[in-house]
Amino acid sequence: MINRYEPRLKSMPQIRASVITNWLKHHNLCEVLYMAGHKNLNFTERYRTDNLKDLQKELEKYHPLK
Repeated sequence: MINRYEPRLKSMPQIRASVITNWLKHHNLCEVLYMAGHKNLNFTERYRTDNLKDLQKELEKYHPLK
């Protein structure tokens, strides 16, 4: 039924992963651990994505060939 409304969705785990990734953008890791129902912090950390803009800033800040 979901595929009728949003054909890009592949499965329910994809939706769960998207929600957890979004939570990590707005809440700290321990809060997301609790909200997701994970028992181990490693499970929650898998959903953490690095912001490319922040990485680019760090690279420009410390790279010797500015």
